[in-house]
Formats: sequence, C-alpha cells, structure tokens
Amino acid sequence: MKLENIDDVLKQNMSKDCSIHYLGSCILDCDDYAKLYESSRNYDEFEKRVLNKECCLNHIYAYISLHGKDRGNHWYRVRELFGDHCFKTASDVGSLLVGNEEFQVLIPNGYGDGITRVAIFNKGDSDFSVASRIMCDMMASHRGPYLHGKFNIYPYDCCNPTVDKPCRTIKGNYFTYYYDGLVALVEY
Repeated sequence: MKLENIDDVLKQNMSKDCSIHYLGSCILDCDDYAKLYESSRNYDEFEKRVLNKECCLNHIYAYISLHGKDRGNHWYRVRELFGDHCFKTASDVGSLLVGNEEFQVLIPNGYGDGITRVAIFNKGDSDFSVASRIMCDMMASHRGPYLHGKFNIYPYDCCNPTVDKPCRTIKGNYFTYYYDGLVALVEY
C-alpha cells in the first residue's frame, strides 16, 4: 500500500471514533509501522499483522485494536496484556474498592456490577515497559485516580475497610485505568 493514501485507507477501515489523521501521522512517523504498512497488500493484511504483534506494542497497536475492523476482540487483547497479574474482585457498585482504614476510593470498572478483573504492574515486572507504554491507550484513555502510599485492594467494592480483610496490599505510586470490567494499576 502507498503511504500517500494512508488517510483514505484508514477512513474506510477504522471506526468513526478514531482520529484518522492522528493515527496516519503516527504510522508515518514510526519507521517500523510505515514499513509494515507499505509491505502489506491491503488494509486487512496490515491490521492482521499489527494485531499479530509484528511491530512493537505502542499507541498505534492500541488504536488499531480499539478502532480497527477487529475491534470486537479488543477486550480480549487488553485481558491478554493483564497476563498472570490478573485477579478478580466482586462489584455491586461497578467499582474496585481501594484504600485503608483512613481513606477509601472507588475506581470505576467501566462495566458495572459483577466481576472486575484487576492487574497490578510494578516497575520490576518483565512486562512493565509494555504496560506503562500502552495501557492508557488500550483502556481508551479512561483514567481513574492517581494512588500514592500504602493501600489495600478489597475483594468486594462494598467491603468495610475497618472490618473486612483486603485481598492485596501494595505500596507505591500508581496510575489507574479502567475499561469494560478491567482495572489496571500501573506503577510510576
């Protein structure tokens, strides 16, 4: 495919929510993605190669996952990024309860009642660089509060932190992101 036609090709194949010009300029500015685009016979092949991770995982991958033709499987790609970090909590108010005896905050899960899948990414994790680089874009830029200090994650969003036991205790500084029942805490 020819790079000079990139905006037209993206416009025909991406969802209406996608900023076509921004995505096109990102592809043009990234040598690996530009080469992948040029070497693809058509958009379908390009998208398949991107989602098969033939280039590094960055905001281009996230935008194509979220807005491309295979956007119906975006949730599964986010869940795949959670990997072994994932654990589940219960929700009756569509949130994840985080805090301690002195403070509590409800982080929305972007879904509602039911199961919330949570992942914590720390700087020492082998997949931290990927999580810190693309989690915001994969979660459609839905940000929760910034967390700082020592705090607990509770197994149920209606727990009473003065009585109920947490399922995890962590310490540090974390960005929080949420998307369709998934909540990520990414250390910064």
